[in-house]
Order: sequence, then C-alpha cells, then structure tokens
Amino acid sequence: MRNSRWPSWNPALRAILLIGALSTAGTAASSEAGGDGETGVSVPVAPATGTVPDLAHFQAYLDGVMAAQFRDYALAGMTFALVRDGRLALSRGYGVSSLETGEPVDPALTLFRPGSVSKLFTWTAVMQLVEQGRLDLNAPIGTYVDQFEIPEAFGVPMTLTHVMTHAPGLEDGAAGFLFADEADDLVPLAESLAAHVPSQIWEPGTFSAYNNWATALAGLVVANVSGMRFEDYVSAHIFAPLGMSQATFDEPLPAHLASHMAQGYIAEQGGIEPMGFEFIRNFGPAGALSASAEDMARFIVAQVTGGGRGTARILSPETTDLMHSRLFAHDESVAGMAHGFYEIFRNNVRFIGHGGDTIAFHSELVIHPETGFGLFVSFNTPEGARARTAVVDAVLDYFYPGDGGAEPAFPPNPLPGSVGRIEEVAGAYRLNRRSFTRLEGIIGLAGDLIVTPGPEGQIVVPGEGVGGRFIEVAPYRFRLQGRQETLVFQTDEDGAVQRALIGSLPIMVAERLPFWETAANHQLVIALALISALFLLINAVRNRSAGTLSGLVHAGRWSQVLAAVCLFAFIGAFALVFADADMNKVIFDFPPPGTGIVLFFPVLLALATVLSLAALPAVWRSSACSFWQRLRYTWVSVIFMLLVLVLAYWNLLGWRY
Repeated sequence: MRNSRWPSWNPALRAILLIGALSTAGTAASSEAGGDGETGVSVPVAPATGTVPDLAHFQAYLDGVMAAQFRDYALAGMTFALVRDGRLALSRGYGVSSLETGEPVDPALTLFRPGSVSKLFTWTAVMQLVEQGRLDLNAPIGTYVDQFEIPEAFGVPMTLTHVMTHAPGLEDGAAGFLFADEADDLVPLAESLAAHVPSQIWEPGTFSAYNNWATALAGLVVANVSGMRFEDYVSAHIFAPLGMSQATFDEPLPAHLASHMAQGYIAEQGGIEPMGFEFIRNFGPAGALSASAEDMARFIVAQVTGGGRGTARILSPETTDLMHSRLFAHDESVAGMAHGFYEIFRNNVRFIGHGGDTIAFHSELVIHPETGFGLFVSFNTPEGARARTAVVDAVLDYFYPGDGGAEPAFPPNPLPGSVGRIEEVAGAYRLNRRSFTRLEGIIGLAGDLIVTPGPEGQIVVPGEGVGGRFIEVAPYRFRLQGRQETLVFQTDEDGAVQRALIGSLPIMVAERLPFWETAANHQLVIALALISALFLLINAVRNRSAGTLSGLVHAGRWSQVLAAVCLFAFIGAFALVFADADMNKVIFDFPPPGTGIVLFFPVLLALATVLSLAALPAVWRSSACSFWQRLRYTWVSVIFMLLVLVLAYWNLLGWRY
C-alpha cells in the first residue's frame, strides 16, 4: 500500500491545503456520541471561527470544509470519525457509498478500505505478543519464520524493530503481486511472501524505505507465533475486545459485511467509474482491512486511552506508551518513526498516525494520545487523495491551531556561508522507496527531485507538492516559504552532501545522485540515441551498398544498423504493449502481455552494440573510411554503449520482472 500523504513514485509531496469554513455540504449522514460511543442526533449550528474547540461549531466547520472538497474534486463519498477526550465524539458520512444506487455513506455501517492504515493493527498485534513475552523486537525475524529464507545480504539479521520502522534495507515493489482483482488469485500469506522476496539494498537499520512486503512478513510472524491465521488473530484479539463488528481483514468479505462495502472508483476519461474489489489478502497485514469509520474510532479510543476501551483492553498502558514513542529517525530535526506509527508535526504539535492508499480508497488516521484526540478519514475516489490532506490539515488546525506555524519566522538576512552551502546542496535527488532490481523501477526515469540555487540564502525546488522557495534557517536546514515543510541535507564525514530529508516524510530519504545517474541525463542519452539511430538508418537507406567495406568493418557497420532497428522496434513495441494495456489494471497484471517479447529487442541491441565496439579499431585502421566516417561510427558506437548502460540501469536489459 502506498503511504497516504506522499506518492510512492513521485519525489514531490502533495501540496498542503488549508481550507476555511464554507457553506454546508449537500448530502451528509452523521452521529454525535457520548459516553463510550452511544450515538444521538446532531444539530447543525453556525460555523465556528476555527479557533474554539467546540464540537457543535466544529461540525458546521467540517461541513464547510467538505463542501469545498466536493466542489473542487470529483468525489463520490467520504467517511469521518472524531475522537476527543478518549471518546467517539462525532462521526460523519458525506456523499454516497455508491453512485449507482445513491446509497449515502453511513459512518457506523459503511465499510471503506483504509489501505496501509491496516499496518497499525499488524503492529498492535505484534506489540501484544511482545507484551506477552512471545516476541522479541530485536531478535532475528528468522527466529519466527521457517517457511523461506529471510534476506541477509549484509550479514546483519533483520528484526521486527527494523521492519516496524521501515528500515529492513529492502527495495519496494507492488506491480503484479501486491493487489489482485480476482478471488481465484489469492494464495496463503507465506506462499505469497516466499514468491516475491525483495532484494536487500542497504544494511538493516540504515535508512527507512517504505516496504509492504516487510510489514506482511510481520503479519506472518504473528500467525506463526500465535498458531492462528493472521486474519483470525486480529479478529479475536483486537476486533472482538473493542466491539469492532464492522471490520475484517478477510477477503472476499464475509457475507454479512459485503452489502455494506462502499464502491471504489477509478479515474477514467476525465471522470470516475466503478472498479471491482481490490484483493490484498496475499499481503493482507500490509493493507487488507475493511472497516467503518466508527469501528476505526474504537481502535483510536484504545490507542489514546492506554490500550483499552471501556472494560476491554488490548494493550497495557506501558506497552501503548512504548508503541507511541519514537524509535527511529534520520535526523532529530525531522519527523521520525514510532513503533509502526509515524510522526506528524503540525502547528508545532507532535501527532502520530498512518495513512493508506489502495487504488480507489485514500485514508488517514491521526492521534494525539496526550489529549485523547484522534481522527479517521477515508475517500472512495482517486481525487480523495488530495481532498484527504486538506481535510486532515483543516481538522488539526481547528483543534490545535498552535502559533499558526504555516509561515515560519525566517532569518531577516541570509545566514553566514549560505552561498557556499546552497551550491553544495544543489543537484538531483531520488527517493529510496522504489524497486532497484525489477522492471517497475523504470518509473523513476520520469524525473528526480531537483534542487536549484535561488537568491542568496534560498533554494528552489520546481514542481508541485514540496516544490517552492525554501529559505535557510540553520546550516543545511531549509523551511518552505508559506507552508509547514522543511528540507534537511545530510553530509558525510568529509562534508559532501549525501541526501535530503523531507521533514514530514520519515519513511524514506532522497539520495543525492551523481550526474551519471540522474534521470535527466539518462533521458538525454535516450534522445541522442534515437536521433543518431534515425540519421544512421536514413544514411543506410541512401547507401544500401557497403561499397569497399569488408570484413569486420562491414560487420560493424551493419551491427550499428541492427542496433538502430532494435532501438526503434523496442520503443514502438513498448509503447504498443503499454498503450494497449488497461493502465488501471496494470497494478494487477504486470507486466502486460507481450512484455517478454518487447524485452528481446534491448538484448539484441546490446549484442549488436558489442559487435560495433569490437569493430571500432578496424574502422579506424581502414583506408576505405574517411575521417568523418570514422568519427561518425565512433559517435554512434559510444552513444549506443551509453544507451545499453542506461537500459541496464533501469532493468530494461533482460527479463527482470
């Protein structure tokens, strides 16, 4: 599952939207609660100022915020629950659970897919077993898993501590195995994990790099140690004690819940259309939960009241406090990881939470344990990803306005030495949450996070999301003008900049790229290769006869022609295969049919390039070649050689999927 507040492949964050109180939303179902969650009828009142934490005023404020979202985005439905002082205070449904039937969203009954918010239940299960002395967070995971070998490329065993902070050192992946669109594709958890073991890129504990496989592995640990299916364990030890009757990890959904499932939608031709159920059970502990907003509120209540709800208790207060404490951070000045939760800072207040995205659903859970506060929000349409961020920020701003920290206090003058530091940090960076060894990693070729020098004391990051003008507020620490975001640059022992940390993004880092690894330079190589291949083929058609060329020189000339043909055949076939594929279903069926044939062309191109290079000395010795012919031959050989290296870098050389 993707993390909710940031795209999995894009190095930029989504923009933080602050929404004021507007007119009341059109269609809404709601309930207010008192005591331990008993519901009553809500009464609309005048909008609040956004500074007084009054529940009645807040409801009108929320209605206004949601009216703005339905106005600005193509949305079907949204479900919301608010916990205050350790109790369910308000639940609301907006829009419809199905556009086809017009059924309104009921926050007590309608099930949404929380995506990676599911991980919090996995980590709660782990902490239960830790509390019982049946699991050790620092023991090698191999101690608890005997179905397959656990990656250990650096001689350091992976532990649950590494996994719950997303620091096991593993590459990420999803295409073709994380989701399924047919129940017949579901397999047991251990079998699915064994079939898709990722490569280990870093030593465990070095960096966070968000990883679904590892969290699913933690679910297998729970199953192995408890002797129960993961789904059954969570149902018996979390759902049942908390009274979460509208929640399940089971797929397909049990019959008594299936009728309450909200329809998920995907973007299609400028609008939205319904999609089938997204099966995630093959990696269920990472994101297969289906639940109502009020059931998610019951889980929040347990988390903010020391591990219980009413007389039920799922964790001790001590274990709950431990679960909420910081466990790992790349730097003290940026958000870090707790025990499965990640930190969220807004208006100088520390929250913890987790977000989640499936293909259709976009959700977030945020809690402030110290004050018994929490919220859950979920949308069932693609643009809900952006609307969710606006809603969460608006709610946090209402109850925790702080000092209004959206506009930080910048130094009146550039800091001493800022010019030199800005020159050091300028360059290209790439997020480390990606596939390094498989074809789906090619999406990184779309572009990197680019840092460019601005006026003295400032840097500029182009694009949306984290894009904007950053002002240096401390050496190598920059604040985004007008928004609550930071960039912190880390250096090695020699003072060279190694990586950028996005302040609100604890689950990955942006690695500094040498110039030969940047997407822009790789795009340039591809463009030059295409231009060179085009002129080469035009020249070959004009001069069909090899003339006086013979032997190795003749073979080299035609090897270049073959390489050029293979390049255009590869580009054309690749475009044809992916254009013909339903891009909304590529995540289920990856690679698309025909990809194996497409990838034959880069291999042939590489072989032709090797022959071209082998003939290069003979070309320079040949009296039949003019100086310009030799130079042109050399240019094409070198460009094709660089192209082969680029294709290999992006896992396009061979069948790596």
